[in-house]
Amino acid sequence: MQKMLHDMVETYGDRIYRLALRYTCDSFQAQDITQETFLRAFQHLDRFDRSKPAGPWLFKIATNLCRNWMRDGREIPVSYSEELNQSSAPGPEEHYLAKEKEKVLVDTLHQLPVMYREVILLKHVSELSYFEICEALDLELTLVKNRLYRGRKMLKEALEKQERLI
Repeated sequence: MQKMLHDMVETYGDRIYRLALRYTCDSFQAQDITQETFLRAFQHLDRFDRSKPAGPWLFKIATNLCRNWMRDGREIPVSYSEELNQSSAPGPEEHYLAKEKEKVLVDTLHQLPVMYREVILLKHVSELSYFEICEALDLELTLVKNRLYRGRKMLKEALEKQERLI
C-alpha cells in the first residue's frame, strides 16, 4: 500500500503542486495543499478503485482542497511568486518582460470564473487529458470541452484587452 502511494507521489506530486500554485500563487500554501492531497489519499485509499488510474482521483482531491481554500475567504495574494515564472530569459530586459507577461497571464487567469479557470489549470498546468478532467471534476466530456473552449476564449479576449491598454 505504501509503495502504491509512493508511486502516486512520484507520478503526480509535481503536477498537483503546480495546480495548487496556480490556484493560490503562494508556494507555501501550494505545498500544504499538495501534502494534504496525499494525506487524504492515504487516509481514504480503501475508497480508491484500483482498476482506474489514480490521477483523476488525486486531482479531484486537490481541486476540492483548492476550492475550499478559495471558499474560505482567502484571497489571491497581490505579490507575484517567483516560482510561477520558470522561463529563463537571456538578458535582464528580456527577463523582466517575460516576468511581466507571466504576471499578466496569471492575474488575468485568476479573474476568470472558477469553473473556467479550473479546466484551464487542469488541462494546461496539470496536463490532464479530457477524460482525467471529467473524472476529477465529475463533469461530462461535452461540458469539459465547452468550459475549456469558453475559458480559453475569455482568457484570450481579456489578454487582448490588456494588450490594448498598454
